[in-house]
Amino acid sequence: MALKLAVQTQFGVPAPQAYARITNFFGTKNQIQVQVAIHYDESARHSNMATVKENAHYIAMEDLEGDLIPAIYEVLKTYSDYEGAEDC
Repeated sequence: MALKLAVQTQFGVPAPQAYARITNFFGTKNQIQVQVAIHYDESARHSNMATVKENAHYIAMEDLEGDLIPAIYEVLKTYSDYEGAEDC
């Protein structure tokens, strides 16, 4: 599971088919920290190329419903960093 979205890389290069996936999460009973790696595209991810961006977000446990991983992706899609993101 991952998200496809358009982003600007850290060098200002557009990545119109960027591939964002959760790489790690940990937390407490109240919140989790989610780490997301963003690759230029899905091919770059599967070729183990370096990320073009990495994000960390805190999510309140009360904002998560259902299965944990899909719920995290649903919350991420509500953030401005992932505006217009689609499941892939």
